[in-house]
Amino acid sequence: MKKVKRKRLSLKAKACICLGCVLLLMMAAFLHFNFIVGPLVVEVSRAQVDSIATTAVSDAIYDVVKQEGYTYDDFIDVTYADDKTVSSISADAIELNNFARELSTLIQIYLDTVVEHSVQIPLGSFTGITALSAVGPKVTVNIMPIGSVITSFTSSFESAGINQTKHSLYIDANITISVILPLTTKHVDFITQVLICENIIVGKVPQFYFNAGNSVFNSN
Repeated sequence: MKKVKRKRLSLKAKACICLGCVLLLMMAAFLHFNFIVGPLVVEVSRAQVDSIATTAVSDAIYDVVKQEGYTYDDFIDVTYADDKTVSSISADAIELNNFARELSTLIQIYLDTVVEHSVQIPLGSFTGITALSAVGPKVTVNIMPIGSVITSFTSSFESAGINQTKHSLYIDANITISVILPLTTKHVDFITQVLICENIIVGKVPQFYFNAGNSVFNSN
């Protein structure tokens, strides 16, 4: 009988196969981390990141208001008719824009100074299997929050007694925080609303101010 000769793979072919396997494993690891582990880390760290965003906004508002001495009258002008009823409530767009610009800059500075945080995730969570999400030792994952901010204003009117109306002015800070993970970056959006100032308006306020919702005031 003739012996069947087995063809041996050359070293080059073996190297190519090994390289292909390594690349496939790296791709699988990247996809697993990006679509399973990444969202999990973001969800676990959401509370911490939300706290970072809220603290940055609150501290920035406090510092800007304290430094510049802003009051309700700097932003809002209330005019009265001859019968002592409120004829108009208007906003000083220039002052509001200046305040928003200073605030956005300061919030950004505070976000840029945030140090690296870490969250602990059970090892079983890395499998992507719900039943194993709380199983195994805790694995520490470091994250680096980097944020950007966009601000806008809203206001609301609330009855505070006979011919008295409480007018509250808020700033909405829309913050996008990028959570930097070892193999990917995830973006988390937060909207933080903080009261800037409020005032009791004495006099009858037209009903349409109440009906217009939370974005009621006109710009000069």
